[in-house]
Amino acid sequence: MIRGFVGSPNKKGRTAAIVREALLGAEEQGAEVEMVHLSDYQVSDCFDCNVEHQGGMDCGPDDDYRALSMMIDSSDAVVIGSPVYWSAITSNVRAMLSRKLRVEMGSGPNLGMPALGILVAGGSGNGMVEAMKPLYLLFEKLRWHPLNSFPVTRFNWDRALVVATEAGRDLAAMSDKRRPIPEDQIWTFYNDLRYRSYDRIDERRLLAELIVGALPEIGKFASIASELREKRGKVETLFQQHRKAEAVPLIDDIIFRATEIWEVLSPSARAYEEKGDRERD
Repeated sequence: MIRGFVGSPNKKGRTAAIVREALLGAEEQGAEVEMVHLSDYQVSDCFDCNVEHQGGMDCGPDDDYRALSMMIDSSDAVVIGSPVYWSAITSNVRAMLSRKLRVEMGSGPNLGMPALGILVAGGSGNGMVEAMKPLYLLFEKLRWHPLNSFPVTRFNWDRALVVATEAGRDLAAMSDKRRPIPEDQIWTFYNDLRYRSYDRIDERRLLAELIVGALPEIGKFASIASELREKRGKVETLFQQHRKAEAVPLIDDIIFRATEIWEVLSPSARAYEEKGDRERD
């Protein structure tokens, strides 16, 4: 069983849709799948009472955590989906995984759990990479075996759905057993997860690339799109010269102008908007 845990309160939004797409990919490979909406459950944060946890004991609040924990324990692999709020994962995703961490402390039956994290920056696109970091950290401390995450915004939505399906297939291929990371590879494995080393300027550059890459060259906007692509080339040159800070004004201008054009030209610009999955930073 591969379960997808959806951290968005919007059951018909982007986060639910892309988690479903990953599960469909897993299902294509013969996996049994189930989607779980965390908004249907109440999970409080750990009290940090300093009690020594043994044998998977949880002394936390009397809420729905234990039901979710049993779902994780009986899963062969998991997909964790969260909208990006203030460049971070949602509180229900954080609470569920933090409680799991406090109980298991990177040991127990879920060591090496195959996992896929999907973060959806549905509004401005800001935080799409920054939000990966707290989820990657929880995966690391739980000692799960995550696949690389990938950027998901409204600008690259169609491509992100394809990547999610492919990732679901890959997850299914790993789900036959737990896959603990060898002790001598732990630091390099988690350190090398895709995008983990990105800073905020790297993230903004990636966002600019995604938006400009989504612009069709149509009519009167074709020359503007071409100009923005030339600016993107200048940004790349500055990065290669280790002059990232000087690239920031160019990146900001690209994002601002490209977003305006995309809003006008993209047929999907307003097709999947949802208040629950807007990045608020």
